[in-house]
Amino acid sequence: MINKLKFGLLALVMLLTLGVAVQVNAQALTWDNDTTVTIGSADYRIESNSEATTLTFDATTLTVTVPALSTFTISSPNNYTLNNDQALTATCVSGVNTLVITGAVTDAVITPDTATVVACVAPSSGGGGGGSSATPVATPAVPAVPATPGEIPGCGTRTTGFSSSTGTSCVGNTSTTPATSATPATPATPASPALSASAYNFGTAVLKNGSRGEAVKELQRFLNAKLALGLAVDGALGPQTIAVIKQWQVDNGLVADGLVGPATKAAMNAGAPAAPSAPAAPSAGASNLGDSTLKNGSSGDAVKNLQTFLNSSLGLNLAVDGAMGPMTVSAVKQWQAANGLDADGLVGPATKAKINAATQ
Repeated sequence: MINKLKFGLLALVMLLTLGVAVQVNAQALTWDNDTTVTIGSADYRIESNSEATTLTFDATTLTVTVPALSTFTISSPNNYTLNNDQALTATCVSGVNTLVITGAVTDAVITPDTATVVACVAPSSGGGGGGSSATPVATPAVPAVPATPGEIPGCGTRTTGFSSSTGTSCVGNTSTTPATSATPATPATPASPALSASAYNFGTAVLKNGSRGEAVKELQRFLNAKLALGLAVDGALGPQTIAVIKQWQVDNGLVADGLVGPATKAAMNAGAPAAPSAPAAPSAGASNLGDSTLKNGSSGDAVKNLQTFLNSSLGLNLAVDGAMGPMTVSAVKQWQAANGLDADGLVGPATKAKINAATQ
């Protein structure tokens, strides 16, 4: 039986470390440091800057409720699978299988499987995309030119005297052109490693107001480079920087929440233009998803178009009834996770832009 307790973060860390089954209730529980939990016989890690309102775990599962605009991140140092009931796919972050849950999500159940290990290898440079390096090519050896038939070794072009190498007479030497020595092969020049497309290391945690450290410095360097702002690179994320991030998100078709999570980091490292641009007219094949955010309880033609798109993209058989319920929301989360978006089940500007790009 799982006991429900209310206690501070220090007590939580002690119990999690000992592998005790607990449930925590709090208005805003934040992990300031990485915290190890033991589920069954394996250790897992709750990443720093994770937030939750409730957390329960025992010998087989971990259940967590994540509030809106917050993120809960758990990883498996042993790269075991992180099965869950949210249709979320874990990703490889710095060589560790990592699952990110973005709120609002109630009672997300994570069931690790120690029988299955994910092939999660850390990238060799920067963690970003990057082209393939050139294949080293050696310069082939130049074959030796054989001596003219009838040449007496050591006589060169002479027909008198004696060979300098064998001492035999050079009389009868018919060579007029000395043999040419073979040119040794030139070793291949190692290929230069391809430059990583991800020039900025923003870390794995969501950056938000109050965050500090090297990842924040990288963010400030990015904003200074792209927007020529002259922000102090002090590693402290405050209101001034948050306001700039929100404007950058608006200009690049993202949800302007001031949170630097997976979608915003990907857009920054993809080199998305910082300057605002006029919205492109929808193509003939674009899905008409309306102007408002579609969510659980939404209805109408925009929801019908969404359901038609999900059926086509995921091979589902959703009823195209224009009513957005739990099944449609679950399918949206699955599609968002597979396309690098926050899997929140909300069809807002960023998700609509991805859907319309996929229908062109």
